[in-house]
Amino acid sequence: MRSVLGLDLKTAETLLSASGKPVRFVEVRSKKGGRGDDKRVIKTVETDTETIVYWSAFQTEITR
Repeated sequence: MRSVLGLDLKTAETLLSASGKPVRFVEVRSKKGGRGDDKRVIKTVETDTETIVYWSAFQTEITR
């Protein structure tokens, strides 16, 4: 499996779909939540039947 750690979701999906295995995306959030719009891969787990991609949204632009 190719490493997609830190990539945005669309890029990660494109790269992992090429392997032929199903890809499942799981969102991870903090208890406080946040208003992030930059969705990035934070962890991947590969099983015999699928690749599980854990992602979270990060706030990369500072707002005042």
